[in-house]
Amino acid sequence: MTASVSRSLRLSAVRKDAATLNVVESVGGRRVYKFRASDGDFDRYSDRLNVKGWRVDGYNANGVVLFNHDDGAKAASSGAEPQLPIGKGRVYIEGDALMVDVEFDDEDEFAKRVERKVAKGILNAVSVRYLMLPGQYRQNERGGYDCDGQELLEVSVVTIPGNARAVRAKSFEDGGEDLVERIAVRVAELLDARAEAKSTDDEDAEPEVAAEPAPDTEEPPAEPPKADDEEDDKAKGFNASDAAKSFVEAFKSYIRGVKE
Repeated sequence: MTASVSRSLRLSAVRKDAATLNVVESVGGRRVYKFRASDGDFDRYSDRLNVKGWRVDGYNANGVVLFNHDDGAKAASSGAEPQLPIGKGRVYIEGDALMVDVEFDDEDEFAKRVERKVAKGILNAVSVRYLMLPGQYRQNERGGYDCDGQELLEVSVVTIPGNARAVRAKSFEDGGEDLVERIAVRVAELLDARAEAKSTDDEDAEPEVAAEPAPDTEEPPAEPPKADDEEDDKAKGFNASDAAKSFVEAFKSYIRGVKE
C-alpha cells in the first residue's frame, strides 16, 4: 500500500502554488476574492492533479486561509507568537479548475495589510497544501506524479508562486475603466481629425461653374441631394467629446453584461 507523498518541508502534504486571482465581488457588503487554485495541467513539480479528484469537504468545514503556509508550527518551536489565519475560504470545482473564494479578516491588522496588497496587485497568488491519497497516484513521464485523488488541507496567500500559471488575471474592476477612458479619448481624437480633414477638403475644392443653358432649352430640374450629402448635414452637429462619453458608458455596460 503506497503512502502519502511527502515533498514540501518533508511534510505528509504537498504545497503547490497554482492559483490566479480572477475577480473581486461584493457579497452582502463583504469583499470576496476569487482565485483559481489548481488545474489539471502540469505544474512546476511535474505533477498533474485530477480536478475531479479533489476532496474538499474537510477543508470547507474549516476553511482557514493562511499567509505563506504559516500554520504556527515554526512559532511553536521557536517560542514566537504564532501567525493566526488571515481569512476564510470556500473551495469548489468550476469547469476545469479548483476555485477558492477568499474573504479576509477585516478585524485583523495584518490580514488587512495582506488584502490591500492583493487588491493592488502586489500579491497575486495563492498556494494549496494537500495530501495525495494512498493508491491514487503514480509516477508520470516527467518524473512527477499523476494523481487521481487528493485531499485539500489548507490555502495560503503567498509571495512567491511555484506554478507558471500563478499570476493575477486583471478583472474589469482592476483597471478596465481606465482602459475604456483611454480608448474613448483616442476615438474622439480620430473623429475630430477626420472632421477637420473633411472641412479642409471642402474649402480646397473649387466651386463648379454651372454651364449656361442652351437657348430655347429648358433648364434640367435640380437633382435631389445624395445620401452622402444628407449624412454630411447630419454630421455638422456631431460632437466628438459627447460621442466619446456615450461610447464609455455603452462599453462599460457591454463589458459588465448590463442591458441599458
